[in-house]
Order: sequence, then structure tokens, then C-alpha cells
Amino acid sequence: MLKRSVFDKIDSVNCQVLGFNPVGALQNVRVWRRYIFVLTVTSALCWMVLGWESTWNQAFTYVKSVPWLLMGQTSFIEVHNQASTFYGLGQHLSTPFIYGVCFLLLSLHLEKHRIVRSMNFFFSTALSVFSVGVYEIIYNVLYSNLQNQPWTFTFAGKQGLNLAVFTFFIVVGCVALVYLYSLKFKLNFSRVTLLLLVLSVVTYGCWVFFPFPIDSFTVQTTAGPWTNTALFPQTMYAVNLDPMAGCSAAIGTPYFVENNLLHLVNVLNKLFVSLTVLSFVMVTKRGVMVEA
Repeated sequence: MLKRSVFDKIDSVNCQVLGFNPVGALQNVRVWRRYIFVLTVTSALCWMVLGWESTWNQAFTYVKSVPWLLMGQTSFIEVHNQASTFYGLGQHLSTPFIYGVCFLLLSLHLEKHRIVRSMNFFFSTALSVFSVGVYEIIYNVLYSNLQNQPWTFTFAGKQGLNLAVFTFFIVVGCVALVYLYSLKFKLNFSRVTLLLLVLSVVTYGCWVFFPFPIDSFTVQTTAGPWTNTALFPQTMYAVNLDPMAGCSAAIGTPYFVENNLLHLVNVLNKLFVSLTVLSFVMVTKRGVMVEA
């Protein structure tokens, strides 16, 4: 039995406000798993239908155009053409699919180890965003240094807010791990975790030192022409067109450079990094033997 905690108190709350339990959403993690499952499957289907490098912006264009389609104020061809302008620009649909699968697997694992209800919701969420934070901080460090875009790892302006959020995700995840350790849970240092870590490092290496041809890409900025480098190439470059204004005023203008093989490396890297973190936080009670 886990000792009584703030989560036990949350789970015992049964107050009603206008017929609604204000903490009910925290208690019912199984409903959250259904929502995440639906979003994950939807992301996978949209990814398959809309294309290999399809994005949320692309998919959302179809969604927000439904009323106008029903009223006959636009045509599907027009919507399709508008949506296509977002292909490769923004958050790829592979991202919610990967993180959604990891959340579901982690939540089910924690439930198996008697971490249920609000405690399950908190730890599944905290450790999932921990994975996001780890991945995004590493990505921004690499992109900032290897593609000569220092604004992407500067705690100032709009990007500073993004970095603060990613850092907060990591802090929340660390707090969750410390709390779990206090409850006599241990992290998973199995051979599977080690293998996934090796695969993560390998895919980072393949991405940084991409062994196949890439397109040279140049844009004009206020500091002169900027050209992508061969290290850590991208299919979407976020370029600060006004570097003379300073990093605090930087806004990344997205440019899509299609490369399906490079995107495959990107997807595999995010998958292996996410699975590495997932395997690492698949906690068990100390003193309980777990097969690798």
C-alpha cells in the first residue's frame, strides 16, 4: 500500500458544484487515456492521409473549413490548396502520435504498479512532458549551434518563453521522479533502456552528420545572406531574418526543404529518444526483480 498522500486526498473529494465535481477530471485517468487514444489514432490517420511530412496546421485547415464547406462558401479543392501550403511547416503529425503512444504505455504501466487515479494522471503527464522537454532542449541546442541560429537557444523574447516551458517540463519530471523515489520506486536501467539510448545516440549522429546529399538553402537577412550548413540539416528551417535586432526580438520564419530520407531520420530520432525516456521512467518497486 502506498502511504496516504495529496493524491489520496484528491481521490477522496466528492464535492459537487452545480452538479459538477471540480476535481473529477484528475481522478478519472481512464477517461484521459480514451481521449489521448482518440487523438493518437486521429494523428496517425491524418499523417497517413495527408503525407509523410504533414503537420497540425495542415490538418487544422481542413477542420476549421468545415462550416464554410457545409454552407457552400468554399470548395474542397480550395481548402485542399490552402492546406497544402502548410505541408512540412509547423509541428509534424508524427509528434502527437509518438508522444500519445508513450503516454498511454506509461499510464498503463503505472496502473499495473498500483499508481492509479489522480496519481497516475499526474505522473503520466509529468513524465510525458519531461520527455518533451528533454527532446526539445537538445534539439534547440543543436540547431542553435550547428545551423548558426543562436536565437533558438536564448532565454529572451518569444523563444525564451518556449525554452522556459521546456525547462519547466524537465523540472516537473525531475520532481515527479524524486517523489516516486520517496515512495520506494526505482528507475529502469534495463538492457532495453540501454539499447534505446544507443539507438538515440546513433540517430543523433546520423542526423548531425547526415551521410546523404542535402539541398543548399540561402535566404537574405539584415546581416547578409544566411545559408544552411551540412551539420544537423532540416526539412524545416526557422530563420531569423533580422539578426541585427538582437535575439530578444528574433522571430523564426519557416522554410520547407523537402527531404523524405532526412525526415525519416528525424522521426526515428524522436521515436528512440522518447522510448528511451519512457523505458527509463518505467518505475518499479525497489526490491522487485524485473526482466530486461
